[in-house]
Amino acid sequence: MKEMNKKVIGFIMTGLMAVGVGMAAQQPVQAKSTIKSVWQDNEPQLKYYTASKKNAYIWNTNFTRRIHNLKNYPNTTWYVNQQVIYNHKVYYRLSNFSGTAQGYTWRGNVAPYLLKPMTSFKSNEDYLKYLNTDKSQKVARAILKLMPNAEVDYKLSYAAAKTQYEKLSKIKGYTSVIPLSNLEMKFKGAGYTYTNSIRQQIQTNAPTALAKAGRVKNILDHNGYNAEKLNSLFKQGYKLGIYISDVNAYSAGKYGYPTTVDLSHKDGTDMDTLVLAK
Repeated sequence: MKEMNKKVIGFIMTGLMAVGVGMAAQQPVQAKSTIKSVWQDNEPQLKYYTASKKNAYIWNTNFTRRIHNLKNYPNTTWYVNQQVIYNHKVYYRLSNFSGTAQGYTWRGNVAPYLLKPMTSFKSNEDYLKYLNTDKSQKVARAILKLMPNAEVDYKLSYAAAKTQYEKLSKIKGYTSVIPLSNLEMKFKGAGYTYTNSIRQQIQTNAPTALAKAGRVKNILDHNGYNAEKLNSLFKQGYKLGIYISDVNAYSAGKYGYPTTVDLSHKDGTDMDTLVLAK
């Protein structure tokens, strides 16, 4: 009797296993989510900053592993070159300057640097506050540290920003103008040398704002405008005009999508400018 029960139970278990295998074979395999690219442009790469103050992750290119936490990169400039849709959400492909941190992150974790139009300021104090606090002005702050005794003049800054660089030495309303952003020096490349101005170096990507300001200092020193010389000019009554766009955006859509980022000048400004005048 016991042997009979064992056989019956064996038949039942075998049958259940067979049914289970059959049902499993009939279950549809869940398809992997696809990555759909909706925008891509490697040149120029748009600049974004870390907007989230909480844990926010960068995923690898297959979305299988979190590889970086944006919380650890509060001051990093991110270069965005692709917008994709994955799992019904918008992600950006981004990288830091060196490429040591790169991958995909949800669009709400970062936001584009946005400049304020020069027409929006009313006074020197108003403009200086913008230079000292706005996220888009990291490079301006680093340059201002090279000239701690400079008096920033808003009207001069705006006038210089609207002037083509070839005509910077003749800004209307000023009798003596020194166009610092036009100063040049030679740089060594891989087997070649090239000449760049301060203006061109400001518009060239660098690891950090301090590194970019270091390039500016090298050109100033090379042309005789070291700290001692600059302080002497400030004592003579020269004021500083500074406008740094750093190739940042002037406007963007509600969500900051790359396709809505506008790099065109809307306030009559020309390009990055650094001048002394009285």
